[in-house]
Amino acid sequence: MRRLNNIQKIILWIGILFIIAMTFYPPWTAVTNPPEYDVTHAIGYGSFISPPESHFGYESYIIINYGRLFLQWVGMSSLAGIFMWLFRTK
Repeated sequence: MRRLNNIQKIILWIGILFIIAMTFYPPWTAVTNPPEYDVTHAIGYGSFISPPESHFGYESYIIINYGRLFLQWVGMSSLAGIFMWLFRTK
């Protein structure tokens, strides 16, 4: 196993910082409850301290969109991995 060069270390730390930022500012979804089914609406990003408010009235609640958050993590990890591979030395 080879050691990481300086550029790869920088790419790795940038990727980790982006993943941490995505975790602290996750995507939120508003869920409304009509009588027969649930309707979801993406309402944007916000921190855990002050999540965004639902614009759909008192019959709705907000949740973190874990599916989108997971896709963001996978995308960022893949992008960092590709760039680390591109900047490898032989």
